[in-house]
Amino acid sequence: MFVVTVASSLFALSAGCSSGSAGGNSAIAPSPLSLPPQSPRSLEAPAQPDSTASMNNARDLANAQPEDVLDFTPAQERDLNGGNGQSGQPLTYETLGAELKQLGLTPEDKNPFWAMKVKATTADGAEWTFTIDASLSKDQGVVWINCNLCPIDKNGSPSAESLINLLEANNLLATSNFALSKDHSLLLQEPIPNVGITPQILGASLKSFFTCLKLSEPLYKPFFGAPSGGQGGGGGNPFQ
Repeated sequence: MFVVTVASSLFALSAGCSSGSAGGNSAIAPSPLSLPPQSPRSLEAPAQPDSTASMNNARDLANAQPEDVLDFTPAQERDLNGGNGQSGQPLTYETLGAELKQLGLTPEDKNPFWAMKVKATTADGAEWTFTIDASLSKDQGVVWINCNLCPIDKNGSPSAESLINLLEANNLLATSNFALSKDHSLLLQEPIPNVGITPQILGASLKSFFTCLKLSEPLYKPFFGAPSGGQGGGGGNPFQ
């Protein structure tokens, strides 16, 4: 499930109490801890493909769509109104793909994911290729938009400050957020309730998601081993 994985420990407290018996105080043994049964409702997305973002990679850039594919004009947004979501019916995997194609995207069918490669040039001159995936949660209740950025070094690189900056940014990224996958890969994700999603709604969500990817680039660039400053450099927190 695409959520931040946090290691936690559970502790049982044993408490002593006074007894009215002549034997004095007796300890009450702690009750065994038990977890609630697993809910049948599952909002997690299916396992994500291995594709990750890349920086200044000529082959990836050549195979990606230009970023203006997600820069819809007001006239285009009006034309996108309607479609399957207009009836209020939730999207299926097939109709999700159909709406992506209606937006002018060229998604690759990697069932259970639709994968799209989109390129962008950021303010510091770095040329990025982002693989944006669209899928349905296991219970079909949520459309997940994800971009797998890069693996996280579990031994502590980059700095703790870089991780803290990512968590702080989650408060400022609209409905998108940074998270860790089960295999400790950093990703940006956005859940959309699967209710009445028209091409217009899906397009607006993708446009906002892509804007967050570009704006937050200084925060995740250190994870790619990029030098600070200069072309392709990292550093700085755009939200401070």
